[in-house]
Amino acid sequence: MTNVFVRRPVLCALIALTTIVPIIIGGTCGVKPPPVDAASGLTGKYVGAQRCDQCHTNIHSKWTQTLHAGALETLEAIGQGENPACLSCHTVGFGEQGGFVDRATTNELAGVQCESCHAGALDHVQNVSDESLRPVVSISADVCGKCHKGSQHPNAEQWSESLHAKVTPDVAQELHDGIVATNCGMCHSGDVRFLTLIQGGTITDAALKDVPVENMNAVTCAICHSPHERTGHAAAPDTNRDYQLRYPEAVSPDPINDIPTITTAARYNLCGQCHHDRGREWTSTSRGPHRSVQSNIYIGEMPIKAGLQPLVPNTRSAHRFVTEQCSSCHMYRKPFESEEAPAISGHTFAVNTEGCASAAGCHPDQADAVAVKDTLQAEVQASLDGIKARLGDPLTWEYSAEGGPQSQTGITDKIKQVRYLYHYVTNDGSRGVHNPAYVRQMLSKADQLLTESGK
Repeated sequence: MTNVFVRRPVLCALIALTTIVPIIIGGTCGVKPPPVDAASGLTGKYVGAQRCDQCHTNIHSKWTQTLHAGALETLEAIGQGENPACLSCHTVGFGEQGGFVDRATTNELAGVQCESCHAGALDHVQNVSDESLRPVVSISADVCGKCHKGSQHPNAEQWSESLHAKVTPDVAQELHDGIVATNCGMCHSGDVRFLTLIQGGTITDAALKDVPVENMNAVTCAICHSPHERTGHAAAPDTNRDYQLRYPEAVSPDPINDIPTITTAARYNLCGQCHHDRGREWTSTSRGPHRSVQSNIYIGEMPIKAGLQPLVPNTRSAHRFVTEQCSSCHMYRKPFESEEAPAISGHTFAVNTEGCASAAGCHPDQADAVAVKDTLQAEVQASLDGIKARLGDPLTWEYSAEGGPQSQTGITDKIKQVRYLYHYVTNDGSRGVHNPAYVRQMLSKADQLLTESGK
């Protein structure tokens, strides 16, 4: 799978379109700072986080609480504080001119600091009014991937194998054509999501017009993780860790069918920011439910137009007790043991049934989890296949934009309800695992409606 990384020109062009507050905030940034003191050991392009603190006080203060700030101490605690193979990722600029050398001479560059990600800032601090000299701002996975890679923490490699690493092809083309940025782009484009929902900027549908698809950014590290601060959003972090998640990892809202509520991203957990329903309900005729209904299936709800009754009762999932919710199964993690048994970071987001075993408080072992999963999924798939066969030729019952008749007036309400239930379960993608009881009710209802329709 091709990796998709943002390029600085793309991000800069987008920033120009927004109303984002300038990067420099507070302090005495209008005054040219003094030159770097040679006695400090900072004699090259790196100036150290303390210098950045003069203007970026809020960000610096939050950063000091992260594990990045104490990255060298982490090495020293395991006796590797002078290991050159490790120092390049645990300090600023190790091995480069003006970079970290050792505690005695360049202690101000210890740890993962601002310049580890934003590049050397000497030119910037000597002329803060020159925008061309400002440090790089990029949400490319290349930034985090410089260090979060390899057998001990293969986040970048595993992420690159996931669908998050690629903008959905048809959406990417539409973004290139100058459309859908303010709609599909909110979840399918890391550029759009970062500049709008995260940075608070304003863009138009033409924001990525003519940008080469290969230069577009998908869902990279900075979309889910906040680089500068401990957020406290992790449900069950390892000792002293935080994961710096932008949104809570676990949220348990009450099931509801109200469309305005169901389509409000703030109601959901981190994954649900994008993996939630877009508001299409069974009376819709152009398109069925979006392929993002995972959170709603898990919660046990579906959108219903005001005044109509739910097709099936709202039903909470048996998996609602899982501590990390989506992450328990989709982000199973395992520490590094050896080169033959490397770490698992969970960033492929593929289901790993080891996360379903006793450690998560559910199945007694992995074999039981696999057996239950396979049985359920086979049952659900057989029901879906049966429903589709009974519906017959898609030309007679599908949505108008998905191969069905352009005029939908000849399709009865019962068949509209069946097709909605069929697509709602299918587009969830878990084949029942997210909420077995709820899915079984939907399939049973579809069977009943088909029988009543003489099919």
